[in-house]
Order: sequence, then C-alpha cells, then structure tokens
Amino acid sequence: MKLLEKMIAPIDKALERFDPVKQSEKGVGGLRDRYYDKTGVAKWREWRGVRDTMVDYTAWLNNILSMVQMVASAPVPIMKAFWEYRWMGSYLGTFMFIDRLFEGYRGPELKIAHMNMHAIVQSLTKRIAFAMKNDRRLGGGPETEKIIPHDETITPLFLKGFKGLYPFPLQTLPEFIICDVDQHIEPYYIDVAESYGLPADVCSRCSAETGVAIDDAFPLFGKVLLSTNMPCNASEATSMFQRRRYGKPDFPITLAMQHNNPEALPYSRETLQNAMKFVEDNYGVKYDWDEFFRYAKLMNEQNTIELEKWDFFKTPYSPLSGIAESLYRLYSWQSVNGQDPYFNKVDRKVIRIMRKCYEEKHLPFGGKTRHRAFLWGPSAVYYTDFPTWTQNCWGITIVLNMDSTMGFNMINTEDPEIAMDDLTRFTEKACMRHHAVGGWENINAVWEWAKNFNCDMVLMNDNIACNGMLGVHGMMEDQARDLGFHFIFIEHDLEDSRTVSRQDMRNCVNKYMSVVLNEQPLDPTIVEFDDSDAY
Repeated sequence: MKLLEKMIAPIDKALERFDPVKQSEKGVGGLRDRYYDKTGVAKWREWRGVRDTMVDYTAWLNNILSMVQMVASAPVPIMKAFWEYRWMGSYLGTFMFIDRLFEGYRGPELKIAHMNMHAIVQSLTKRIAFAMKNDRRLGGGPETEKIIPHDETITPLFLKGFKGLYPFPLQTLPEFIICDVDQHIEPYYIDVAESYGLPADVCSRCSAETGVAIDDAFPLFGKVLLSTNMPCNASEATSMFQRRRYGKPDFPITLAMQHNNPEALPYSRETLQNAMKFVEDNYGVKYDWDEFFRYAKLMNEQNTIELEKWDFFKTPYSPLSGIAESLYRLYSWQSVNGQDPYFNKVDRKVIRIMRKCYEEKHLPFGGKTRHRAFLWGPSAVYYTDFPTWTQNCWGITIVLNMDSTMGFNMINTEDPEIAMDDLTRFTEKACMRHHAVGGWENINAVWEWAKNFNCDMVLMNDNIACNGMLGVHGMMEDQARDLGFHFIFIEHDLEDSRTVSRQDMRNCVNKYMSVVLNEQPLDPTIVEFDDSDAY
C-alpha cells in the first residue's frame, strides 16, 4: 500500500490544479465552477485524486449496475411505468443527486458515504421493480394480492410476522424518496391538490401526497390499505383523501399523540394488534411470531450498531456525518426496518471503518470543520444537499439529524407479550413522530441532543406551513440565547421550492455566519449561486 501511495503521490500533485477543493484553498476556483449555470448538471466529474476518484467512479458504476438490473428484471412494466407515472422520470436524476450529495468528500468519508448510498440505491431499484411488476395499473403480477400497502410513516417491521406477505410503504416511490431527489416533481402534485380545493397554506408534504392520490399516481396492489394519523393532524387529513381515492378497505392505525406518557402504551398497543387482526381477516394469513423475530433480530443489530456510531459522533474523529449519515438512517430505519440483511452487512463494514478512524485520530474533511451542528430538518435539507453545503462552504458539520433519532429501543425476540410492548414503543417513534408532535418536550429535546453530541450550533428548519413549528419559534430563540448555542432557523416550505428557494435557505446560514460570527467561507464559489433549475 505504501508503494502504491508513493506511485500515486506525484500524479496527484501534478493534477492538483483540477481538484476543486484545492482550487478553493488557493482562491482560484471552487466546487461550483464545474456546473452549468442554474443547474445541478456538472460539466465533468469531480477530480479527487487518483485513489478517491476511483472510489467515486466505482460507486457510480455500481449504482448504474443496480439501475440496469432493475430494468432487466421487469423491462415491460418499467417501460409502462414511465408512461403511466410522472414521478418515474425523476429517478433518472438519481446519479446527479448522489454526485452533489458527496461533493468535497475524500478518504474514509467518501468510502462510507458511497457504501451507505449504494445500500439505498440497490434497495430502491429492487423495490421499484417489485412494485411495477405487481401494479394492477400495469397488468398486475404474481404477488399483487400478497402486498400490504401501508402509509410510509408506519414502520413495516410489525407486518413481517405475516409470512408470505409483503409490506409496502405506499408513498415511498411517488413522494417520500423522490422529493429528496427532484425539487420540481412534488409542486406538480401540490398544484393538483390545490386545483381540487385544498388550501394553499397547508403542509406541502401532505398536500403533495393528496395530489398523488387525486392524480392516481400511486401503484395499485394489495387487498387493503393501512393508513395512520402519524406524524401530525395534517397527515391524518391527507390519509382520508388517500384511502378514499385508493378504494380499498382501510384500517387507520391511530397511535396516541402523547406517546411519551406511559398511559398511552396500552392504547397504541391495542391499535397495532387490531391492525394485525385486520390483515389476518383480509388476507387469511395467521401472524407468525417466529417469523417476526427473524427480522426483529436484524433491526436490533442495526440499532445496536447505530448506538455505537453515536459514541463516535461525539468525538471529532467520525468519518460519517452530514447527509451520508442522515439520509441513510432515514431510509434504513423507516423504509427497510430490518427487512434487508444487506443493510446489516453495510453497517458492520461502516462501524469497522469508524473504529479504525477513531484509533488513528482521523480528522474528517481535512480538519476544516469549525462548528458541530445538530440539524432538526426534514425533506428540504435533502434536495438542497444542505448538510454537504454547510460543511463545504462554512465548515459546519452536521453531527446528527433529527431523522437519525427515530426508535432505537431493542425488541424482545423470544416472548410475544414483551415484544408487543417493545414494538409499540418502536413504532411510536417513527419518522417525524417523535420530533414534531407528541408534546413540547419532543421538540425541546433538541437542546439535550445537541449537548450530548458536543454541538455548539443548532440548525432548526422552519417549515413556514407547519403550525406546530411556527408556534415555537420565539421560545426556541430565547432558549438558544440562554443555553449559549449558535442557533439558526432555516426557512423552507418542505417540498415546495417555489415558496422558499434553495438559495433563500442557504442565505439563512450565510447571513448568520458572515454578520453574526464574522467568518469567511471556505469556498466562496458556493456562498451564493443560482441552482433553481437543478433536480
């Protein structure tokens, strides 16, 4: 290895002038220079040195291979889907999306980031192929009647006790994931919902999901629909629109809002048990606890490794941070939820790298990090590549995002009675559920999270259409001053970038860093730029 490094070193030195990170250090360019104006389309791939460029290019090829395998596994349904569903075309932007996610990444940060992202890509491509092969709108397939469509914020793990059936989060493909890749797709569905009379000042996620339903853009399969009140009252409203349009027997899994109270557990537990009975009655399949325990063990292992990752996050030596951490945790917890052993393999590899980096006292991002931030932020931070931008522009590393703090309690894998309680607690802390609703203490916990992970900064995403967040704005500002945190509210309209643009979001940080802290950017080319036409 040392011999190889000696051979590579002079090549890297000679080609250093093409490295955008090195360019920004010398004041002769930067990360934005390689893009066409207003777009997220790069003129050439980022040069990262011989070794890291090969890591990046190999990861790109692996993702291409997953896409090819997806099409090859179901060529006719996939082609039909491009004609049937507007959102299918947006997935073609996945590769540009990934390239932007990891700009400026080098060394173990880059390697881990691509390992995590490829896990998502290989899972998502299989899921797309499976859905299209069994979509009644496209002709149906052998598993069409065996799929259990459910709301994306319901954890699919509790449904894995039905052997031979397939839980499928209904909104994942047309809304939950694709809104992170393409900032332009969901405004179309928002307009559809508003054209039918939905007010324009509601949560854009709920509005988009309603528009997808009205536009008949959900894949159609299964015998029932499991809806929910998670995570908030607006979501409960859009669930009603969706189940009416979907036209299948529906069971609303209405878990307790105040789920921190011990008195809430029996109610939420009974609701989950009634949902299981509903599935049993409609599919004729008895719940198998041994089958459930198989997948619960996988989820327990993922959570065990996640908690060890948190120990490293508290130090300056973690090569995993920012969007590579938060997007992976969001997908692996909410969508995979113990169903795919590949994610366990990735986690084992990642934690080994993290242990080694800690032993070697590796400083990520070339030691350029100035601030450690806890991020309270949903979808808008993904399609804007926000955590990557904060690090590259201002040296703010996102140690942890709120999406990473979803249910991490272990589930008993021997006793169904104990497991049912554990599973209920696990389900109650699904995506957004434990952050935006359930009582003031859930939102207020951001300070404890920031303190525990040695953060000096909190970035609080301010959804302008969320009544809950609008109501706590002033109180959060006061507490930040009292507790001594640098605190920045990031305005956004979740999935509608027309209201608050990418640059408007970045300006919230720009103004604070330059005016309040009087700091200079690491890369001036990405302080202000027009990417309004980007995916």
